[in-house]
Amino acid sequence: MQLNALLERLHQLQSQARWGESKQLLETYLADYPNDTVAQLYYVQTVANLGEKQLARNLIGPILAEHPDNPTVLRLAAIVELNDDKPEVAERYGRQLLLMDAEDDDALVLMAKIKLDQRNYDAALGFADQALAIDAQNTEALNLKIYIGGFLGKTDTEQTIAEALHVNPEDSGTIANHGYQLLREGKVEQALERLQYALSLNPQNQLGRYAMLEALKARFWPYRLYFKYKEGMSKLSGGASFGIMIGLWFGVNYLNRLAGQRPAWAPYLLPLVYLMVGLFLLTWIIDPIMNFYLLTNRYGRLLLDKEDKIMASLVGGSLGLALLCLVGYLVWGGALLQGLAFAFLLLTIPLGSFLRPVRQKQKTMLTVYTVALVITGIGGLLIANGFMVNVALFGLLAYQFILNGMAARESGRTFGE
Repeated sequence: MQLNALLERLHQLQSQARWGESKQLLETYLADYPNDTVAQLYYVQTVANLGEKQLARNLIGPILAEHPDNPTVLRLAAIVELNDDKPEVAERYGRQLLLMDAEDDDALVLMAKIKLDQRNYDAALGFADQALAIDAQNTEALNLKIYIGGFLGKTDTEQTIAEALHVNPEDSGTIANHGYQLLREGKVEQALERLQYALSLNPQNQLGRYAMLEALKARFWPYRLYFKYKEGMSKLSGGASFGIMIGLWFGVNYLNRLAGQRPAWAPYLLPLVYLMVGLFLLTWIIDPIMNFYLLTNRYGRLLLDKEDKIMASLVGGSLGLALLCLVGYLVWGGALLQGLAFAFLLLTIPLGSFLRPVRQKQKTMLTVYTVALVITGIGGLLIANGFMVNVALFGLLAYQFILNGMAARESGRTFGE
């Protein structure tokens, strides 16, 4: 196969996100032409899109060493670093591209993506606007502006959507963005229609898949409230969001103590305490509970990733065991069944969140922590060891602060250039 024919076929496959077929085609071609740099770059791009991070890194290194000033190589190296959760390294390549050509709108889009990955929404929006000032029809820049502007509540988001759809009314990214914006506005059914259309054009569109999951869950009003809460917390810095969580914790404890000190106020304070604790716990388990529901939905099963399915199944199983133990307690009585019902209910908190962190090291740490909680808590109840039960309860309390700290660092908003 000649290079031109290869590129034509690759463009066709990649427009449909058929990365596996692209990889096979490139491997066949590179077996005959191993030194073709263009094909090598396409191969790096392909394996990066397939999630093969280490292979992409191993491939791009020698190419970058040989072509350190090639804009295409630098751009691809930045994407590899960004996919591997190293936005600071990616930013160095992006800055280098802008030093080479300050009017490179693709480099500005790349910088917008990097800043978005760093949760620096203001800087990301600024780079997207700079790209659009150079090329008003840059679809990627328009989509980034829609996504960030909608998240931040910018008033020109609807106009940007109209402009992007005028440029390409069949762009799956723009349509997915439009659906996500409708979801933010509470127009769930309209959002679902747009998102279904976006995924019919490109089933692998990541924003479309994520927004479709959110929209399916937002059919239930409690989750709509949680969705608003989640977006609101994402607009805060990591320190601010963690500070709110700490403040709520101390606030609940203060109100609880005050109810004990002033019995006349207890009928008014305790319901508030129980409501706050209930809402606090609900923010931990509503996502995996809804994901458990989506396991029974034909769209949900396809959209949930492996980790979401694992957490949803574990939460569903734990809730089922809690219910069985509660029924057993009501029928036969016994402190053990009562304790197990309570334990399985509380264990939904770590079981529904231990795979939430982005970094694998933190996922592994929380996995070990969660297994230890299950063994200590359930084991302590089964052998009637009060010390083990107390350790498990303290560990569960500590778990929430640990996970919130991780979430604050990974998803808290940042500022600066």
